Amino acid sequence: MATTDNSANATANRIILAFEIVMMVISVAMIIVGLLQNKKSQTGLSALNGGNEELFTNSKERGADKVFSIWMLSLGIAFFVITLVICILTNTILK
Repeated sequence: MATTDNSANATANRIILAFEIVMMVISVAMIIVGLLQNKKSQTGLSALNGGNEELFTNSKERGADKVFSIWMLSLGIAFFVITLVICILTNTILK
């Protein structure tokens, strides 16, 4: 009985490790996409002190800006979902 518990626990640890590796790859990809994004947009801090003059203008993203924005949103959602999966696996399987 103890050997099956140890093998199941080892398998659970391997699954969690695989998810953690995927999460690390996603986080590095998010950093790279964030560095590649356009720097024309003002930060939120400049909006607080009145430095953002284009705060309420209607501007659409085009080309590479739109692609990077979609990638960042997708990677952020994937990061969030994988974080929840790791949390659930850790709390249910390893108890």
